[in-house]
Amino acid sequence: MTVQIAIVLITLVVTFVVMAMEITTPNAVILCALGFLLLIGVLSPSDALAGFANDGLATIALMYIMAYAIAKSNVVNRLFNRILGNGQHERGALLKLLTTVSVISPFMNNTPIVSTLTPMVQKWCKEKGISASKFLIPLSYATILSGLLTVLGTSTNLVAQGLLSKYHLKQFGTFDLAIVGLPITIVGIGYLMTIGYHLLPNYRNSPLDEVTDAPNDYLIEMSVGPDFEYLGQTVAAAGLRDLENVFLAAINRAGRPIVPVSQAVELQQGDKLYFTGSINEINDLLQIKGLMPSTEKVNMADITNEQAQIVELSIPENSTLINQTVKSANFRNRYGSVIVAIHRNAVQLKGQIGRINLKAGDDLVAITNNDGAQLEAMKDVHVFNTQPTQNVATTYKDFLPLLLLITTIIASTIGVIDLFVGLAAACVLLFLTKCVTVDDVVKAVDMNVLFLVASSYSLGVAMSNVGADKFIAKGLVALTGNSAPIVYMFLLYFITNFLTAILSNAAALSLMFPIVVSAAKIVNLPVIMLVMLITIAATADFSTPIGYQTNLIVYGPGHYKFTDYFKVGIPLNLICMVICVFVTYYAYVIL
Repeated sequence: MTVQIAIVLITLVVTFVVMAMEITTPNAVILCALGFLLLIGVLSPSDALAGFANDGLATIALMYIMAYAIAKSNVVNRLFNRILGNGQHERGALLKLLTTVSVISPFMNNTPIVSTLTPMVQKWCKEKGISASKFLIPLSYATILSGLLTVLGTSTNLVAQGLLSKYHLKQFGTFDLAIVGLPITIVGIGYLMTIGYHLLPNYRNSPLDEVTDAPNDYLIEMSVGPDFEYLGQTVAAAGLRDLENVFLAAINRAGRPIVPVSQAVELQQGDKLYFTGSINEINDLLQIKGLMPSTEKVNMADITNEQAQIVELSIPENSTLINQTVKSANFRNRYGSVIVAIHRNAVQLKGQIGRINLKAGDDLVAITNNDGAQLEAMKDVHVFNTQPTQNVATTYKDFLPLLLLITTIIASTIGVIDLFVGLAAACVLLFLTKCVTVDDVVKAVDMNVLFLVASSYSLGVAMSNVGADKFIAKGLVALTGNSAPIVYMFLLYFITNFLTAILSNAAALSLMFPIVVSAAKIVNLPVIMLVMLITIAATADFSTPIGYQTNLIVYGPGHYKFTDYFKVGIPLNLICMVICVFVTYYAYVIL
């Protein structure tokens, strides 16, 4: 081992550890690693920026736009509302959901599918008295499994395409992955309908339900009496913004809710003030002369109406809110909403809400005066459990995005046009026909994911520049000794799948790619087989909510605990590993 290899490997290990500890965002960690490798001369500026010129990266961005346009059209919602039916046969409804998703997901990026369907499934389950926790993890898993049927189905598949192009290797055909994706999807859905179904939790109440059913556990009601010292003065002057353990969330004045409460609101006699916090934190308020506590149950109708509604929010993994406190993120002004409760890992977080550091997957209950369109436009949060919006008449915009996607897929499959060119042309048509706007693109394209993909590729380049990829490949060969090649394949799959669980699928694939390219020459195995192996391993992680973006989307709305993913996901991980290794070995080595 040379000094340069040691430095690169140590840098990678430190990067893994810091990312796993969630001290800051993955992009920030990788950016620091790249900066260090640039400084010591392992990477040149062109090496560090090479990932941003990856055609796979641009294809991912275009697929985000196409998928967003289809989701925005409401075609998906209408289709699945009809498919789910009346809910009389719960498992039958689940089977119809999973099979239909498995037909759509191979041709759309699965992240927009899950973010679109999650609130709809959650609402349907609530109306039918069914536990959403029995549906949402299977929804996420099914889109991941069926996303392996085509090269378009997941962003990881498209990253692999870009890496194959960068290394001047033959790329996957549109349906090449189906050789493994089809048996994985069939067996995986069978597992989710049988053993997995029994392992899934049966959570009934959502955090929003808990707040509305037991509001006194979350809110304190105080009335402004005639002897209140600050009558006619603002909330700021009364010092109600700087209390130690509670936060002023709403005011009811003569039956009209004021949400959120700005510092300039003047207080009047008879106002009902609602503070976040439980009755155990009332001492701060009792010290204020003229504020009288209510002895009755808080009536949520006093702080909600047709303008002010209570909603449930979830923090996605790419949100800029992560690692910020509610106060430092200026949540109240930024979103026109006030947070009533925060749940993490299905447990309510205690303490002053404004001081809580937000994490990916956090489930928030908030009161907002935003309407449906404003809620849909919110960036950095997913919105669930909203009030129903009026149906919009069907127009050409509902069907054009889907038609363009189907046309592009057919044309690229038969070789008439390159996939990237076809998607670019389709997106231009969507702009010209006003199916999407510039604001839609900003919301649709996940820049954090794109940056992570590009920067992770540069870490792989650093490994290749110093020979660390060959060093690791030889070490893995030595570890397996004279065992059959299939043992080596199991080892590569396991390492990639493990890295995905603690990092991200794009980072795991980008780091393992140069290793398997070197390994293919050493063990004399087809490189395309090993690339397919690690592509599926980097996608098919079901053991944690952070293993794949869709797992995290359903984490909060399903009110899951971290351990729920272990129980249901680890057996599915093993099923996928066994099928993938044996099928690829048979297809590429034995045949």
